[in-house]
Amino acid sequence: MHYTIITESHEKGGYSARCVEIPGACGHGNSQGEAIARIKEAIEVVREAQKEELHKTIAAVHSEIIRIEVTDSA
Repeated sequence: MHYTIITESHEKGGYSARCVEIPGACGHGNSQGEAIARIKEAIEVVREAQKEELHKTIAAVHSEIIRIEVTDSA
């Protein structure tokens, strides 16, 4: 998958990176490359958590097929 990453350099040094598609996912580093590596890790963590949540939701959903008969009153 492709994600849009915004990097920013800081006056006091270092870089931060954030992902447009995943609010809250961010990475920091001494270089732009390090910040990008950390945001990749953050995205992987978020994706894994989303996958686990999806599996829990699917496992919690119980569906059943029931056949009923409806008499024609006409």
